[in-house]
Amino acid sequence: MGYKNILVSIMLIGCAANANANTKSTFVGKISKLLSGPNYNKILYIQIDRQSGSLTNELANCDNPSWDYLVDISTENGKFYASMIMAAYMAGKTVDIQGYDDCSGNVEKLRHIVLQ
Repeated sequence: MGYKNILVSIMLIGCAANANANTKSTFVGKISKLLSGPNYNKILYIQIDRQSGSLTNELANCDNPSWDYLVDISTENGKFYASMIMAAYMAGKTVDIQGYDDCSGNVEKLRHIVLQ
């Protein structure tokens, strides 16, 4: 195998790894339900309204039938996100959500949320 073939192989592997890193789920639409409480270890669960929007790149290993995203509300950042999420839910606002491409249990961790 020549130097050029090795270089091309390395570039293809890098491109494949980069493509997989960019497959985070995204949702644009409304939030349909929220769940939190003492039995849920300071986690806020979010259910999206799939009829009001579109979900792309849904993670196969995050296959919870009831909850789509979660936020750890034990942190300062988590409390800030929770306030945004609750405001959007109560006002019926459209949100743009991106996941972390990582699950806790079988629910995807929230990366960011944009209120529209």
